[in-house]
Amino acid sequence: MNKRITISSDGKILDLNRHFKVIAGPGAGKTHWLIGHIKNVLQNASNFTANSRIACITYTAVGAEEMSKRLGANTDRVDISTIHSFLYINVVKPYVHLLVDENNERIVNVEKLDGHFENIATGGKIFQWQKEVNNLQYINNKEEIKECLESLDWILEEGSFILKPRKDYKRRVGNYSIKVEDLPVYKQLHWNEGMIHHEDVLYFSYKILEKYPMILEHLSAKYPFMFIDEFQDTSPIQAEIVKWLGSTGTVIGVIGDPAQSIYRFQGASRQDFIDFYLPNQMELEIENNRRSGTKIVNLINHLRTGDSLIQKCTRKNSANEVQIIECTGDVKQTIKHFHDLRGELRLNKDYCILTRNNNTVKIINEVEVTEVWSDFSGIDEDRERLLKALLTAYRLVKDNRNDVAIKEIIRHLKTNRKGILKAPFQKDQYISEISKRGLAVDILEFIVTEINQSLNLTLYNFYNSLNDFTKKKGFSLKNVIKSRFKDFSETILISELLNNIILPEERTSKIRTIHKAKGAEFESVLLYLTDLSDVEKIIKPQIESEKSDDSRILYVALSRAEDFLCIACPPLGSEIKKELDAINIVDTLNIHIN
Repeated sequence: MNKRITISSDGKILDLNRHFKVIAGPGAGKTHWLIGHIKNVLQNASNFTANSRIACITYTAVGAEEMSKRLGANTDRVDISTIHSFLYINVVKPYVHLLVDENNERIVNVEKLDGHFENIATGGKIFQWQKEVNNLQYINNKEEIKECLESLDWILEEGSFILKPRKDYKRRVGNYSIKVEDLPVYKQLHWNEGMIHHEDVLYFSYKILEKYPMILEHLSAKYPFMFIDEFQDTSPIQAEIVKWLGSTGTVIGVIGDPAQSIYRFQGASRQDFIDFYLPNQMELEIENNRRSGTKIVNLINHLRTGDSLIQKCTRKNSANEVQIIECTGDVKQTIKHFHDLRGELRLNKDYCILTRNNNTVKIINEVEVTEVWSDFSGIDEDRERLLKALLTAYRLVKDNRNDVAIKEIIRHLKTNRKGILKAPFQKDQYISEISKRGLAVDILEFIVTEINQSLNLTLYNFYNSLNDFTKKKGFSLKNVIKSRFKDFSETILISELLNNIILPEERTSKIRTIHKAKGAEFESVLLYLTDLSDVEKIIKPQIESEKSDDSRILYVALSRAEDFLCIACPPLGSEIKKELDAINIVDTLNIHIN
């Protein structure tokens, strides 16, 4: 393996035909570097023809949007997407029809195939699956079954796939365990209807490319270059597919940071990134931190103790102390104190409050956590599916992601192969693909206006208003008659439904989980911790742990801050205060609420 070369974020690779791996910490300017490298390839690569394209893979859709924005006019020859979108468009959709079972029947109903979706185990599908595998009599806790089925993932072990929950204990339901051999039946029920889940995209891509390697040659000819950002979060299945492409002729470049590997629960491993190697691969690193002030860089370097990369702070104009707030009462008071500290430092730009989980986000936002969507699904799956898509689209608009909001609605205006809208629309209503987009735009404008006027609408009134609107556009929803849905909808407010929607990614929220802050940066950050054990992990980090992502999750959170970093936590003992002082975290005013 070659010696690692240190470069700057403006550095160029001269040999454009060699595979490379770049290790770059937070704030190093790796996106800036990658954009520069793409432009260099477009201008100077000898094997880049008129029909060639560059595949640029980002971990999140938000990351893809940001990369497209920053590349500007150069995007016409660069395909920027997540790995799931790339593989679905280039492998699964055109070739999944080649996969057949032992009876030579297609595994997926390709005539109904229309995208890839989150795995939601509806009540109807659970019943259908239980009936198929004959466990209705002895496994009857629907919530635990739902948890198990929704956490399924394809695990690649020694070249073979196993379908199982990410946490195997979830197979335990009451006094029984769900059989591993029964789990593929659940998947097949969806495939029969042309529905595949996000995790199925990787599974099918691997299977297709393994069985038909000529497709790799076609892909490699189309994409002579593939660059993958945030590669430390790549799963073993993705890594194998990337290696196949590299061996076929595509120049592979991976960029990432093992200290920011925080998706272990999805199969990613920091060690997989460290060990990733292709023949004649260059090893590069960017050691500068252009984002954070001196004290913040010192702290995150402390968290990297034992790691091979230590960052150098390039900013000389920011040296604010890292501060800690002991919270013994009201969350509001803690946040007020954070803002008071910002004011004293004359920091008035963007900020973010980061937490470990979604429930803490809701507590800070003073949102009541309910099972309203699960209840809704159990009453009327078709209406729940459409309404959830519409309200998700509303949330996306509030997050300044209008194009994604429209796509969300289009995906859920489901039709059969003849173009007839499915429930909850009334029967025999045809819609063309072009008209579908127009209807989606109209519906989005309607719901934004309607909800902005009042969050206290009942679901019943909102649904009827929506139906009146779509009728004017030529498409009628099913009318509300005396039913369980009517009773439910009359008691549920749109505000409760909105409050219990969790976006997988966010761009503008001021309060979010650490995972949703990946890749973002803010002038000021408040890391809100509810468990003292997290404070101890900051003092004694284990950044190289293969058993837990905890230290790396905290590292990601702390490294989002540019000028001011503050940590809120439960009351501290004198010993832990001394340990914090030793790593230059300043104890600020204690907050006591009567």
